[in-house]
Amino acid sequence: MEGGCVAMEQSSIERAIERFGAIPRLKYGAYPTPIEEAPQFRKALGRRAPRIFIKRDDYTGPGFGGNKVRKLEYVLAKAVADGVEVAITSGGLKSNHARVTAAMCAKRGIRCVLVLNSAAVMREGLEPASLAVDELFGAEVIRVSKREERASTVEAVAERLRREGKKVAVIPIGASVPLGAMGFVRAVQETKAQLGEMNTRIDYLFHSSSSGGTQAGIVAGRQLFDWREVKIVGVSPDDSSTSISEEVGNIIRGVGEMLDARLSEGATVLDEYIGGGYGVPSAQGDEATKLLAWTEGVILDPVYTAKAMAALIDWVRKGKLTENDNVMFWHTGGQLALFYVPEKKEGETGRGGEGERK
Repeated sequence: MEGGCVAMEQSSIERAIERFGAIPRLKYGAYPTPIEEAPQFRKALGRRAPRIFIKRDDYTGPGFGGNKVRKLEYVLAKAVADGVEVAITSGGLKSNHARVTAAMCAKRGIRCVLVLNSAAVMREGLEPASLAVDELFGAEVIRVSKREERASTVEAVAERLRREGKKVAVIPIGASVPLGAMGFVRAVQETKAQLGEMNTRIDYLFHSSSSGGTQAGIVAGRQLFDWREVKIVGVSPDDSSTSISEEVGNIIRGVGEMLDARLSEGATVLDEYIGGGYGVPSAQGDEATKLLAWTEGVILDPVYTAKAMAALIDWVRKGKLTENDNVMFWHTGGQLALFYVPEKKEGETGRGGEGERK
């Protein structure tokens, strides 16, 4: 569970914020992303439901947006400064992180290699739309059969390219490292300013938490920018709360080291809403998707945000959230996971055409 924040002297906070502001980033996102209230959704949840606000990070921009844009602005800025020629990362065939990495590499003229494992749910004769978009961005896609094969394949590809004399950067899954988490430290600063202009308080913040970088940045930013009244609730789409909380803590520790700040590493992560596992839609998630679409015209994705919203709805129905609360749902994007395109014919190499980067 989320621990208490460690008290920091004002001078220490100011120095940490100054260090944070000096970290280079690529300015590719469309900020601030909107905060929208969801009154019809609230009404559908019953008279005792809280006020609900949605932070629309599905509007961040490159690669159809999502939370990965914020993290990659920092991670790829370092790659650019280091003179990287090839960026390699991994994920599932529907990976938001892979797609956004490919988009942002295209903007910088960096060759992008994606090591992707098969999706948990496939449709005969079709493949995920996200994969088609990866290829349109000019990414080289290497498929492996399961998640456990990704790391060794990435390592082998990186070593081969280095032998060829290429400057290579390996980007961890989700860009979930302390540098990437800085994107959500900044997001907290942005969000708190928006809420101040709206004269609105937030009591709870729900979001999907998997590789840990998003939640780590929010928890760290909450402490740096004095947003301590907000209870942050991460919702796992795959792994146990214990493993994700541990990874969130590790990343927060790294953020603290980068900023020379003493930060609390505690994190609340729920793992009751995973359903059949990573990438497998759940009944609760499907209900959440339909309800939010019907009432607010907002679309969730089946892998991450649907399960996070299912947790929020369940807390309302159990009385853990009431009409006295204001709740923010952080929409981390990923809607492209709902869509499929025709599978490539045998011998077809990609969708990049003559302009595809080799």
